[in-house]
Amino acid sequence: MGLFNIESANAKTLQTEAPTTAPSMDIAQVLVSTIFGTCKLKYSVGEIVYESVLIMSGRSGTMRTRYFNTDSGKIEAVDQMMLLKPDPKGLLILGYNPVYAGTSLKNLTYSPDNFFFSVTPDGSATFINCDDRKQCSPVNVEEIK
Repeated sequence: MGLFNIESANAKTLQTEAPTTAPSMDIAQVLVSTIFGTCKLKYSVGEIVYESVLIMSGRSGTMRTRYFNTDSGKIEAVDQMMLLKPDPKGLLILGYNPVYAGTSLKNLTYSPDNFFFSVTPDGSATFINCDDRKQCSPVNVEEIK
């Protein structure tokens, strides 16, 4: 169903059927969408371009990112865990625990990536990255089938 095979809650049912008991969890947890799929992402921080492969399976996933590290003068790769969170304006995909690719060794200099995705009523889509240092960039997305 479009980008990442997004599956959302049934809005008609939620609007027309009153719950018989008070919900025990936050309503945002009930309404969160799930994402299944793999895509290539390209974004930048300053002059450095980052290329990532994001794999989502429901509300969690992983991402591997390649970039040129100006401090080491080498191409490096980092893996991070990803978590889908609801937002009134769209979907947030939050990165955490960045490690050197293929290891469990924490990368202390890499700022975790966070993505915001939304589709407005007119059909236009927005996909941006803002890392934990609040450095933001538009994201190019290519779905991998």
